[in-house]
Amino acid sequence: MKTSLMAIGALAALAIPAALAARSTPLDLDALHSDVVHDAARRTIVATGKTGQPLVVLLRIAKGSELPPHGEAGGVRLLTVLSGTLSWGDGTQVDRAAERRFGPGSVIVVPARGGAHWAAARGGDVLLQVVMIGDGALAPEVAAQAAR
Repeated sequence: MKTSLMAIGALAALAIPAALAARSTPLDLDALHSDVVHDAARRTIVATGKTGQPLVVLLRIAKGSELPPHGEAGGVRLLTVLSGTLSWGDGTQVDRAAERRFGPGSVIVVPARGGAHWAAARGGDVLLQVVMIGDGALAPEVAAQAAR
């Protein structure tokens, strides 16, 4: 019995370092499938929910491209600019004078049913990460800023 416990202990000791050795894996974004959305951007679905709906999407907008005014019904979306400078506007008509510009690290909250918006890559390529909140909720401090 004592020998069995020692063997089990030795096996467990070997398993622990293996679990600790698990490594994070960087993604090769160019090797992932993407499709074109709004005739202007490439969408790569990174994570899906239980029913297959996208939860995390990468959106690439090439320099000079413009996503026309659009609006989706559904949950709140959080957009994070990963690279480039995003030109963004709210409304059903593109108005370059009213655009706001967001650089890397900027986070934009898009309401679930907040009307139309547009996006463009005026000065260079833009890479966005879009996280769909679905039926989740924004943290109270984030919700307070989004309500302004």
